[in-house]
Amino acid sequence: MAEEKKTRTLEQIQDEIRSYLGEIEYLRSQVGVIDATITDLRTVDATLAYLKEKGKGKEIYIPLGSGVAIRGKIENPDDVIMDVGAGILVGATVDEARENIEKRIKALMDLRLALLRKIEEDTRKVNELLKELQEMQPEKRE
Repeated sequence: MAEEKKTRTLEQIQDEIRSYLGEIEYLRSQVGVIDATITDLRTVDATLAYLKEKGKGKEIYIPLGSGVAIRGKIENPDDVIMDVGAGILVGATVDEARENIEKRIKALMDLRLALLRKIEEDTRKVNELLKELQEMQPEKRE
């Protein structure tokens, strides 16, 4: 009966390790999504800065979606429309849009840091469980 308890405990530890490893993998994928979003936001920020300085009168292609674009001319580069959530669009200046982007980047960086801390914590727990598992192995062999 004691042998069954050790086996069950061993299986429980293995299940817990698998659970943590699954969570770590998921969290890493979320960090990747956040990194991609931050990269996109930084690209938009740089584009806005460029257009504010040198965009007036320039002809550009405006993406419509599904790989289709239309040619247009920038008349007022300081007139920006931003999505503020729930599909609501508001007018803003380039500076306001860039400020909003910086706030979003900061929030994403904070979230990224929290996820990395959780990954570190879960990794530490996995290492502890692996150590516990190794300590149990010799007992089972006796």
